[in-house]
Amino acid sequence: MWPWVTRWRDWAMRKLWPLSRLHSPALAELRFGYERGGLTLYDRPVPWSAEAVLVEAVLRLPATAGRRREDLALCLPGEPPLPPEQFRRAEGETSHRALFRLTPPGRTVRAELRFRNGPLGQVTLPHLGREELLKQFRLEAPTVFARIAGESIACRALVAGQCQGLVASALLVSPAGLLPVVDLDLQVELRCERTGRAHRVPVRLTASQRLAQSALVTVVPRSRPRRRGSWTVTWLAGERVLAWQQLRALSRRELHGSLRLCDAAFVVQHGAGQPRLSRQAPPAGAAVRAGPCFFVASSEPGMAGTVRFQVTALVPGAVRAPLLLEQDVLLGDGPTPVLPGTLDAADLAQLTAFELSAAGRRLGELPLCSVPAAGFTAEGGFSPPAEFAWGAAAEEEIKERLSRLMEGPGADGPAR
Repeated sequence: MWPWVTRWRDWAMRKLWPLSRLHSPALAELRFGYERGGLTLYDRPVPWSAEAVLVEAVLRLPATAGRRREDLALCLPGEPPLPPEQFRRAEGETSHRALFRLTPPGRTVRAELRFRNGPLGQVTLPHLGREELLKQFRLEAPTVFARIAGESIACRALVAGQCQGLVASALLVSPAGLLPVVDLDLQVELRCERTGRAHRVPVRLTASQRLAQSALVTVVPRSRPRRRGSWTVTWLAGERVLAWQQLRALSRRELHGSLRLCDAAFVVQHGAGQPRLSRQAPPAGAAVRAGPCFFVASSEPGMAGTVRFQVTALVPGAVRAPLLLEQDVLLGDGPTPVLPGTLDAADLAQLTAFELSAAGRRLGELPLCSVPAAGFTAEGGFSPPAEFAWGAAAEEEIKERLSRLMEGPGADGPAR
């Protein structure tokens, strides 16, 4: 090639090529979405239940280029070119927006955007089937709540006569969005194992939940356990089981028989200060107010129910122990405190212990006196101490004494 021709070609590429680009449209954005139930969701796989597929393009057109709707077309394999449904200039912008609406192809396809038969860009329209959605869909933390005494408490066992209703909740998670989950026919079934009767309640999602990828949903079954027996709470997608829980309905007698005293301590208040828990009883003569705190739990896992507790004060020589508290307490899955309040120091000096009972059954005591010591006799034996109610406070005191004993003479204070 002659040298002058080469120089002319290089000059033309530098000077004229940018001018040619000014007369060509530029693609700023190309995205897809779908419509379902009056809602539109973008940048998510197109589910099998989509009503329409949307492809939106943002173009920057030069001043010399035409702005006819017929210049744009969306091409799919095996389909005739599709003109845009809308083609207008974006308000307050120099760009133009084109919207294509097409019938869901039912498979994953690649669509090409063309301007006057020239390619501008491509976008893949992924397809999401029902089984594929079920593989991605997760139902997390399914929980059953019982409405008892005006409160809702999570449980796996309850007293049939106390339950005022049930509430089932769970966290729905779908990476593809929750809009196609509406077509999975989500339901919650409450089934009585004794009679086989079952009631199903559909799971409803709000518009904002459908457009999200996760949502906490709550369902209220129409029936509730009224008699003793086992019940099953099942989350279903059509007839497919997503999660299930067993719920036991017990009698009051079974609840009372499962009660146990986990721990006990003293609530001590100095003057106008804040009350605090203490393992040791306040010393005699101390200007404080104090009272018992019993921690009660049920041996039945996940138990929920109300129990009427009685807290009495044991007074030496009294014919009948004074009643400090008689109150209905709602028990949950874990230790529940029973607090009758505090007494003056003068009243505490007359007591030897606090006693907790329920339905005529004694659950335990919290002694106010320290652990008694056994005295040795002249013959080398020892005299047994007086009868003493052993508890958590006494256990803590004996550990403290053993610790000081093991530390030796250098420890603070003499070993008692």
